[in-house]
Amino acid sequence: MHVNNKKSINKFMAELKNPRRIERKVSEASISTKALDNVIYGIISAIFFLCPIFFTGLVSQGVGFEKMALFYFLVLLGAVIWVTKGVFKGELDIKRTPLDLPLLGVLGLFVVSTILSISQKDSMLGAYGSPAKGLIALLIFTLFYYLVANNIDTKRVKLYFFSFVSSMFLLVVYSFLQLKGLYILPYAFGKNISFNPIGSLSGLTMALAIVLPLFTAGAAQVNQIFPEMNKKVSMAIKSVLMFALLATLVVLAMLSVFTFWLVVIISSVVVLIFFMAKIIPINTSNLFIPLGVFFASIIFFVIGNFSLIDTQLPTEISLSRGASWDIAKESLKESPIFGSGPSTFYYSFSKYKSIDFNSSPLWNVRFDSASGSIFELISTVGVLGSLALVVLALIVLSLSFLTLIKTKNRELNPIMLGLFAAFVSVLVLSLMFAQNNSLILLNVILSVLTISTALTIYPEKFKSINLSFRAAPKYALALAAISLTVFAGVVVLFTIGLKTYMADMHAKKALLATNIEDKISSLNKAVSLAPYQDKYFLSLSNSYIAQANKAVVDNGDSKNISTKLKLSIYAGKKAIEISENSASNKEALALIYENASFYDRGALGKAEDLYDEIILLEPTNPTPYMRIALVNM
Repeated sequence: MHVNNKKSINKFMAELKNPRRIERKVSEASISTKALDNVIYGIISAIFFLCPIFFTGLVSQGVGFEKMALFYFLVLLGAVIWVTKGVFKGELDIKRTPLDLPLLGVLGLFVVSTILSISQKDSMLGAYGSPAKGLIALLIFTLFYYLVANNIDTKRVKLYFFSFVSSMFLLVVYSFLQLKGLYILPYAFGKNISFNPIGSLSGLTMALAIVLPLFTAGAAQVNQIFPEMNKKVSMAIKSVLMFALLATLVVLAMLSVFTFWLVVIISSVVVLIFFMAKIIPINTSNLFIPLGVFFASIIFFVIGNFSLIDTQLPTEISLSRGASWDIAKESLKESPIFGSGPSTFYYSFSKYKSIDFNSSPLWNVRFDSASGSIFELISTVGVLGSLALVVLALIVLSLSFLTLIKTKNRELNPIMLGLFAAFVSVLVLSLMFAQNNSLILLNVILSVLTISTALTIYPEKFKSINLSFRAAPKYALALAAISLTVFAGVVVLFTIGLKTYMADMHAKKALLATNIEDKISSLNKAVSLAPYQDKYFLSLSNSYIAQANKAVVDNGDSKNISTKLKLSIYAGKKAIEISENSASNKEALALIYENASFYDRGALGKAEDLYDEIILLEPTNPTPYMRIALVNM
């Protein structure tokens, strides 16, 4: 034993006396760490490039769900590699930022609101079709912020910025070709002029209005952003950005009936103010670029609603701002502090819509989004959650503004200006219009890039927390705990996410099925993978009742019909169990009971009971009152 110890000590002393061996090990560790850094930079760039334009058409919940799934995967992958790098180095540096406490407050309030929610499942995961509004989404958004903020420098600002700009350039070109009827993709779902990667034409115009100042600032200042670049390459980049700028204005003009030109004017004014005040130097010839955008947007605004294309565009509906405000006010009376829970506006709408809403052509439509994020936030997360998010947005706005005023970085200030103007557009549009999943994700991506860029070039440096295995035990324990938590969380979330995505693929197959048997088979696969999705059970319930009705028409066996009815009722009950405060779920099951009344004498009484419950959830809806009258005839 003594001899072995002595040999180990001698070997250790020999290594200490051999500086080349030590240098080689340090060099190998440095190379490995650099490789991990490059992988992280690549993943973040992929998020900025892929997420705005990604879609497959394979799922039922639409392009927004697909983007969120990709975003989750890439962020979690980036977080694992970031923490792995920390473990490999033996330390992890986490930048302290002005958003730390506000973000912690927002997360805490959303957690409490989720616990007290009328549907904890919807508040946690997001209601069906709205994954970007759930608590999980907020956690991933926060993780994305820290991933970017801690893996960015002056060189990476340009990489991330132009990754995002390149993605939006492709979005503009694809959307233009779609509107002209030039379908470049062979998929049937894409052969429609209204289809685009954002999900709606109004959403597309908002996305393009947001990105317009990025094209403007980039085209006007490309020589300042890349001062050492070859002139021919610089001119090529400027030409592409100018083309993107003009194409964006053309698409916005083609969709003028959906375009909110006022926000385009506001963002162009923001860019012009900083250029004309010489806060950001610009030569006279390049100044004509933002001036041209400003005058073009003024002209289109004055002309009003028109379209450069003759094709009949589809009508898009949304809840009015007046109705949204009325619902928010009524929500404050019942749940002023924490609201009904994240992603539960469908409940607030049903319960608090005015009786005057029945006079509108949309009286029988159930909306799950308000026209204006602040109205939806008041209803769902209450006053505290809304104020916390407002404070967070104001911090980003003020810090970005101060960065532009104080920083004299000629290369990155034009990028910062474009991001600042785009962030102003995000705030205005979020306050004025309903935001779908794609837009929420786009807003978050741009906002994170804006604040991360501001933190990077801000004159005063921000402190960092160093968690090290080599430091005090408490920091070593903290790093170990963070590592294990991230690894375990990623495994769990990835597994759940994969099953959810596969379930929605089966749901999409059910929608496309040509016969009822294939539809039921696909829906059964969907509910086996995601038994927490009430909409799958609801679709399955309706499919079984359709199968039963078909059997009746075909003079089928009464026992078989009875079995299908029982399966339909069972699936409907499961949907209600999962989301017991959903008026639409209860209405669907009540109608099934009415259909089953020929085989079950007590079915009409059960239908009436459900209609009574619907009245409590939706007191101003005339439908359940009418159905009760019909049931009792």
